Order: sequence, then C-alpha cells, then structure tokens
Amino acid sequence: MEGPSDNLSDEPVADAAMDAKMRQIYARFDKPWVRQTIRQMLPPTRVTCLGCEFIVHARDNFTEFRMWETGTPPEAEATLALAGELAGSDAVIVDVGANAGAFSLPILKAAGQGARVIAFEPNPVMRARLAVNVALNGLGPAMRVFDCAVGAEAGRSVLHFPRNGNLGQGRIDVAYDKGGTEGVEVAIRPLAECLAEAGVAHVDFLKVDVEGLEDRVIVPFLEEASAPKPRLIYFEISHDGVWKLPLLEVLQAHGYARARDFDNNALFRRKA
Repeated sequence: MEGPSDNLSDEPVADAAMDAKMRQIYARFDKPWVRQTIRQMLPPTRVTCLGCEFIVHARDNFTEFRMWETGTPPEAEATLALAGELAGSDAVIVDVGANAGAFSLPILKAAGQGARVIAFEPNPVMRARLAVNVALNGLGPAMRVFDCAVGAEAGRSVLHFPRNGNLGQGRIDVAYDKGGTEGVEVAIRPLAECLAEAGVAHVDFLKVDVEGLEDRVIVPFLEEASAPKPRLIYFEISHDGVWKLPLLEVLQAHGYARARDFDNNALFRRKA
C-alpha cells in the first residue's frame, strides 16, 4: 500500500536569503487561499525553536508550518513547562507520536546528561525528518526511535491521513470520516513490550499524540502489571468523544490526578 511520498527529501534547504524572501512574500498577503498557495511553494527551511534547531517542511505538516510561521510549535507552552519540570534530571521520556520532534527534543535538551527519549513514529516520512532533527541537535545517543504504532496487541494496520495533507495527523485503524489520502501499512506493538526491549525500568514522562486513540495506548499500558507507571502523562483530552476505553477512570484508579490543562491537552500527575 502506498504511503505519503517524501517528495521534499532531496530538495535543498533554503538559505537565509531565500527564507527571508519567502517570508516577505507570505507577509504581503492576508487572504487564506493566497497564503495556502504560497505555503505549498515553501522549501525546507532551518529554524530555531525553543532552543533547538529544526529543518521544517511547512507544506504538509501543521506543526512544522507553525514553527516556520511563528517560530514556536503549537504546544510551546506545554513543552516549556515540561522542559522546566525535567530540567537537569536524568529523565526517561516516552513520546508516542513523535512527529518531527518539536515536543520531545527541547525537553530532552533541557534535561540532564543521562536523560533519554524512547520515541514512536510509524510514519516513514516523519520518522526521517525526526532523524534529521535529532542529528542536527547532537541528541542521537540519547534517542531511540521505534518505527511502529502503539496499540493493545501486536499486529499490523493502516496509518490513515486526513485529506488536508497534514502528515502530522496520521492514526491507525480509524479512517477519517470526511475522507483522506491513501494510508500506509504499519506494524503495531504494545508499549510495555517496546519499553522492556529498550531496557526501560521507569518512566518520568509519557506523552501520547495519536489523534483520538489515546485510550488504546494508555489504558493497556497502565493495566499491564509489569509496566513502569509514568510519573507524568500528557495527552489531548478533546478526543474523548471517540475513546472506546474509560481512560480517565483508569488514570484515577492508578493514582493519577489532573494537574494542569494546556488548551486541548492535559497533564496528569501520579500521586506519590
């Protein structure tokens, strides 16, 4: 099954002069359809966001577009809050749905020298971009990336994408109601199994961004007796209308309380 094509992989990164020119053109127009047309012409560009360097592809990923347009990712407030909480510590960070690394890389960079990230990114295009950004920041030794999606049981499924072309919105099993692009077949593995393979004995922070399937990731993980219980869990709660499992009830049963909201996302903290 054909997946999204990485037609920008061999395209040169814009230099400072080219980037300045594209920004000047973009700023001249305020009509949405004109700006969308200009966006489709943007080349890969190097930007600095939250203390990290990124090569962003604004054409087909909303997070990367916002990083180019505003200099910050959509969840900058939460990223900075978690970076502050884990600063200087040898934290174990688990990022399910890592995208281009806009969330986990600034947190990892702020953490201690012994900190590490276990990331999951089944979309091959985004996984390649993540690898570039990890290398760009010299964080390769502290990062392990799994190429599978996360679910309750091992198997295979289709990673679906919305018709708007946003490669950051891939999700397994559930197609988008309003239609979407053809998906890509990916492997699925339980989170506890992958963390055991990576030698993870404890988790300080778990972030889950899987477009409405957070319950399928978090509930089986918490209910696995041998799995380490994260101190902090962060995910989007606006998707609760499509959850099949009682995620909030399971969190409460395992000692988690809602600590802070960030727009459509919430941070849960486990009681000591």
